[in-house]
Amino acid sequence: MTVTAYLVQCGLGKKIVQVDGLQEVLSELKAQGRNINQLAVLANMGRISSLQIEDLLNAYTKVYSALEKIAREVR
Repeated sequence: MTVTAYLVQCGLGKKIVQVDGLQEVLSELKAQGRNINQLAVLANMGRISSLQIEDLLNAYTKVYSALEKIAREVR
């Protein structure tokens, strides 16, 4: 089964909801993922051994809060 056929099958007979504001959250989540990947590369190269994770946690907290808000609005 192709991905398209699977998605069509899953969506048949169900309410489709378009969510505003999701693109900004996804863009931020992708940016944070790239940051984590860069940190992993540097750690594997031995160029960093520790970091202050507070900024990363704050960014993920904001993304999580935005996703929670969107989920409440969709329900």
